[in-house]
Parts: sequence; C-alpha cells; structure tokens
Amino acid sequence: MKRKLVLLLLLFAVFSVNAQEKESLNLFTDRDLYVSGETLLLKVFAAASEQSGIVNVDLINRKGTKITGAILEISNHQADGFVYLPDSLSSGFYLLRTSTRTDNALTSKELYIANRFTGLPASNSDMQSAGVIPLKETFAQNLEITGVEKQYKLRENGHALLQLTNELIYQVDGDVSVSIAGTTQDFTTTQFLQKSEPGAAQSNVREGINIEGIVTDLKTGKPFKNAIVYLSIPDSIPGFQYFITPEDGLFNFQIGKYFGKIPVVIQCFAKDKSSSLKITLSDHNNFKNEMPDFERRIFTPEFVKYIEKATSAITFRKIFNQQEITIQPAPVVKRDAYPYYGIPTKTIDPQLFIDLPNFNEISKELLPGVKFRNYNRNPTLQVLNTAQQFYFNEQPLLLLDGIPIRDLNVIKDMGTKDIDKIEICQNERFYGDLIFPGVVAIYTSKADYTRVPESNDLIKLNLEVIQPRATLNTPSEQKLSDPDLRQVLLWKPSLKPAPKMELDFRTSDIKGRFKLIVHGKTRDGSTFYKEQIFEVN
Repeated sequence: MKRKLVLLLLLFAVFSVNAQEKESLNLFTDRDLYVSGETLLLKVFAAASEQSGIVNVDLINRKGTKITGAILEISNHQADGFVYLPDSLSSGFYLLRTSTRTDNALTSKELYIANRFTGLPASNSDMQSAGVIPLKETFAQNLEITGVEKQYKLRENGHALLQLTNELIYQVDGDVSVSIAGTTQDFTTTQFLQKSEPGAAQSNVREGINIEGIVTDLKTGKPFKNAIVYLSIPDSIPGFQYFITPEDGLFNFQIGKYFGKIPVVIQCFAKDKSSSLKITLSDHNNFKNEMPDFERRIFTPEFVKYIEKATSAITFRKIFNQQEITIQPAPVVKRDAYPYYGIPTKTIDPQLFIDLPNFNEISKELLPGVKFRNYNRNPTLQVLNTAQQFYFNEQPLLLLDGIPIRDLNVIKDMGTKDIDKIEICQNERFYGDLIFPGVVAIYTSKADYTRVPESNDLIKLNLEVIQPRATLNTPSEQKLSDPDLRQVLLWKPSLKPAPKMELDFRTSDIKGRFKLIVHGKTRDGSTFYKEQIFEVN
C-alpha cells in the first residue's frame, strides 16, 4: 500500500511539473557567456493563457538583488528585447529572470558575465546554481536545417535554409526565433522555474505597468485615508490621473502604452490642507523567493580562451563606437487631442510681447481674468468665472508643464523668457470627482520640471516603461576598414513559420565555434529547438 502511495505521489509530481512547464514563460538568449558592456538579446514565449500584457526581465546577482532589466510588451504570446550589461558588473554567474503579475512562477536562466577590465577570478573557478530542475525542450524532428557549411572563412557570406513540415507549422504558436552566435563546446546553461509568493512579482497589467505606494501621516506614520494622489506625465499634452486613498492609505496607478523612459511626478495632499503627508512607493525589485543553491565550477581552457577573445572584441567595439543594436522608433500611440483639463478659454504666448520680469507683471499685462498678487511673500492666484462674472474664491488648478502646483512661490519669479505659452480656463472644470475652479496651465521654454521641488509628499521619477523594439546591426552598416568583431551574426527573434525559410548571414573577424539555433513554442505549450554548429577559421 505504501509503495502504491509513493508511486502515485511521484506520478502526480511529474505531471504537475510538466503542466507547470507548459504554462510557464520560456526564456532564450543569444548566448550563455557575456562580457560586461555587451548587449544581451532575448526572446520570451508566454503561455496562451497568460493574461498580462507585459513581461518583466530582470538581471539579478546570486544574492537575489536586481541589477538591471527591461519591460517588454507581449504580443501574440511572445516578446523580444535586450538588456544592456553594465560595465561595472563583477565576473560571475548571474540569473536572468522573467515574470508577470499573473504568474507566481518565475522563469530563470543562468548566465556567466565576465568583467572586461578585471577578467576572470584568479582562482579559475566560480559558483553556479545547483540542484535546479531545467525546463525541458524538445528536439524538433520535423524541422531541417540545410545549406550551412561546416567551415567558413572570415567575413564570408553564408546561407541557411529552414524547412518545416506542414504538421509543425500548424503546431507552432506564434513565431520562431533564429540566432547565430559564438559558443563554446563545454559550456551551456539551463532555464528553470522558481516559485514566488503571491503579489511578490513586479506589478504588470494588460496595457502597461502599475505604480503602487502608500500615503502616511508624516507625524504619526500611520496610513492616511482620503488623501488625494496625483500622477502627472509632463508633455505638450500632459498625462494625468488621480487616486483617493482608502483606510489603508494605498494607491495604484496604471500607466498605459508609453515606451522608453518618461518623466513621472507623483504627489499627495490632504483635502483639509492641514495635515502633513508622506508618499512612499512600493519596491518591486526584490522578489520574495528563495535563491537556488550554488556549487563551484572550474573553468576549462576553452572557456578561458573564449572569455579572453570576447573581452578583446567588446573592447575594440567600444573604441570604434560600434553599436550592437539599433533602437527602433516607438510605435505611435494615439493620445487625447487636448489636455485633460479641456479646451482652454484663452492661450497666450508671452514671448510675443515686451519682456516682463515676473509672473505678477505677466498676469497684470497679459492675462485678463487672472489675478496674481504677492502680498508679504504670500502669493495668491484667482481666475475670473466668465459665466458668473466674479473671481473664484479658491485657487485654480495651476499646472507647470502639466504638473499640478500648489506652492505659488514656484512661479512668482518666472518672466516672459521662461514661458512658452499659458493656457487659461475661465470656468469650472470637472475631472472625475475633482472640481477645478478654473485652470492656469504654464508651459515653460525648457519644457522640463526642474522648478518643481521634491518633498515628502512629491516624488519625481524617470520611469522605464515598455522597451522599444531593436534590431541587430549588420556589416553593411559598418565601414569596411573597421574591424568586424560581432559575436552575434544573426538575430531574427520573430520569423513567421513557413515551409521554407531563407536566412543569409556574414561571418565576422572572430574565429571559433558558432551555433545556429531555432526556438519555437507549440500550441500545447511545449517548446522545441534545432541547432547546427559550424567553425569560422
């Protein structure tokens, strides 16, 4: 009876692992060995059931601390991107980890990165993860690679033909990924699954990313209820959201389809204006999951030789300023045609008039219906309600490059040379539950937000959002007289499967072993690969 129970438990564990593999993210990189300062190229296949629209890719050290990463958009159950490897990285094993908000299973891939200034450790050994169960990948029997020679000369053109059966084409979910990159015979790494606690993964949503945090009373340190939290994205047509905190003081913003790096300002205040508040953002960089065990690995002579060659190659590429990738323009996302505060009643360009030294003079001479006074260093601002023909008693919504400003001292010394335009709304404006007694929107000549001071209740960020697409640079983009020191000869992460797929490549000035490898995912969630090795002499 006990033997039957043990057998059943083992079978259940096997089936559970297989099911989890098929529902997990699958991560592939152009190589397993890197040098600091290089660009890592990656491909992620997501499960068909994945609900998140983005995937987080984090490079972490053996202590589990995030070093760098990227946020990639999932399209057609897949994503591809890149990670710049900082020059400051010390030599050693690292984990590249992928995660989404909807999945508590983290997919990690081990890499070795050598510092290009210090080289390998003097001990000729290092620690790598141990005791992990690698994700299985099936060797594709119904995919054939032809046309690849066993040997090539330096800077020689090559050609490969991929032939897929109709059965495989029908089974493929999404695209296939093809790469040709340098490799060593005795060094490979695996990808494996890790568990994280619910809610530990970095916040992702369907169309972008989340920013989360808490508002607390600065005096008591307790969560603050009914705080108003603003999130502003400065721009010619600024982005704006607000959140009113519940009992726990927590807030949450979703930032939609923005690409690259964007400025974000988050601020909070109490409705009664008497309480002093503090805003704290949630830290999603450190996952609540256990790191794998590590064991010592001895470097082979081939491993050492490869690292030395790769280090010289990236150093020369840095000298010649040879960029490994080209960032593609971010997709054009349709925004609102006018600001969230509505179509302005008046728009004034102060630079068309005489030079005025401060905002008090600007309001008197150029802004009819706007009353700015600075009595005893306590400035006030009012806007005329044209419908009722009296000035609002309360201060209007004051914006500086789209950022709400409550301290009028920020603008009092601004003259006409500092301001590009001023938009005025001379009536009540409504935005959700918020009511604004008029609007004065100032757009500066520098179009930045350096005048806005940080404080306990205001945070400024340069936020990394969805990463734009990138393409691998080819030899045609380099001068023939320059050395061609590419480790990656081909990177096609999103090829539509077809019965015959033609691939052209050109070898570089790097001698050694190269691997052409094809990756893909099938409709049942399993992944497949096919590879071919050739030499360059």
